[in-house]
Amino acid sequence: MIRIINSCKAQIKAMACVVVLSSFSFAFANSVDDSLVNFSTHGPDCYADGTVVQDGECYALVWSADGVFEGLAANGEPVDPADKVVLVAAVAENGHCPDILFQIPAAQAAELAGGVYDVLLLDTRVTSADGKTAPRGTLDGRLTVLNGYGEVAEGIKVAKGASGALNSEGGEEVAEGKTAGVSAAAPAGVAQPRIKHIRLEGDNVFLTVENMPGFMRVQGGATVDSMDAAGGAVETDGGTNDVILVTPRTGSSGFFRVVRN
Repeated sequence: MIRIINSCKAQIKAMACVVVLSSFSFAFANSVDDSLVNFSTHGPDCYADGTVVQDGECYALVWSADGVFEGLAANGEPVDPADKVVLVAAVAENGHCPDILFQIPAAQAAELAGGVYDVLLLDTRVTSADGKTAPRGTLDGRLTVLNGYGEVAEGIKVAKGASGALNSEGGEEVAEGKTAGVSAAAPAGVAQPRIKHIRLEGDNVFLTVENMPGFMRVQGGATVDSMDAAGGAVETDGGTNDVILVTPRTGSSGFFRVVRN
C-alpha cells in the first residue's frame, strides 16, 4: 500500500520503519511539514532470474518532472539527468518489502512539488569469489552497483499543500509480487568491455571478457532488443588476465552483452 501523509507526528509510532533523507543519513523527523511515503509489498518479489529477493535488497523512491521515469544505469544514476533517485532503503525481508515509511524533508518536497513519484524494486546483487551472491545495497545512502530494477508502483502524483507538505492524489495497493525485470543501462561515458569468446557448456554460457576495473554483469535475452535478464555483478580488477563470466543458458539461442560500471 502506498500513500503520502502530510504530517509526521501522528504516524511514526504506527509504522515499522522510518527512513529520512538528510545528507543520506537515517534519523527521525525534525519537522511536522516533512512528507511521508508509506508503502509495502505482499510478495514474493523476485529478481529477473526468477529467484526471490534476498534479505537486505533495496527499494527506491524515484521522481520525474514529466511523469516518465526513464530508468537507471548500472551505477545507480538516472538515465535522464532530470530524473531523481530520492530515497533508497535496503529493507527487503522474507521476499517482500515490509511496511516502510520514506520521509522527504519539507524543503526537498517543495522543490519536487508538481512531479511524479514511482517506487522501484532493485537488484544490487554482487557475486563474490566463492560463488556466493548477496545484495550490495548502498554506500553512504547511495547506489553504486545496479543490475536491474522493476516498478512496484507508478504515478504517485503530488501537489504542494498549504503547509508546504505534499498531498496524495491517490494510493495504490501492491497486492502481488513484483519483479526486477528491467536490465540497468550502461552508464554514460563509461567504456564497456569487449567479449572475446562465448562457449556453451551444459546449462551455462561462458563469456570470456576483456578485464576492465569495476563491476560487470551479463545481460541476456531472446533478441537484441529484449535484454531483460541479468544476474549478479562481478567485481573486476582491470588486470592482465581475461575475465570469464557465467550465465544460465535459457534456450537454443539467445543474445548476450556485458555491462560495466
